[in-house]
Amino acid sequence: MEKENLKNSLSKKRRVSLMVLFLLVVIISTSYITSYVIKQGHKFDLLYQYEVIPDIELKNTLLETQNGLIGEIRGFVKFDNVADQPSNSRQYYILQTLNKFDENSHQHFSLEEVIKMQYLSPRSLGVSELVEVSKTGNTITLEDENGNKFFIDKLTKYVSMRDTNGDSASLITDDGGYRDFVEGWLK
Repeated sequence: MEKENLKNSLSKKRRVSLMVLFLLVVIISTSYITSYVIKQGHKFDLLYQYEVIPDIELKNTLLETQNGLIGEIRGFVKFDNVADQPSNSRQYYILQTLNKFDENSHQHFSLEEVIKMQYLSPRSLGVSELVEVSKTGNTITLEDENGNKFFIDKLTKYVSMRDTNGDSASLITDDGGYRDFVEGWLK
């Protein structure tokens, strides 16, 4: 009888011990999984915050004066066909007015293309020159030596582009517009 009581007592202690051990394993694994999920969420938050910050200062300070335009436009290149938008690089254009006019009083502009590849610093691909080819209403049309066209609306300061292949894009020139575009694009 005493053996049987001892056996039952040991059996109960084993069950209790196994139950406690099982609960400890569940608690430890749950806390590990929870901390892993939180850590991954923070990684995504940091990456997301990084993605919605432009790599160069975006602005449009273009003004019309009696002598032509002055100022600059710094913008993120947003493709009209969002499927063509590169996911691992960012393209920016910096347009600056030059105090240079041709014989027909058409103003010249400089165009710098800046590329930001993922994990690398922004890099300039060089500076080229644009020439004003026409003014119709509120739109100024600029063209580079390859025939790529840039259209600037003087009232809204909206800049759109069309390359020789017929692809269209526009420039986002403010942080809010950039953030809205990237948030919608990342989803």
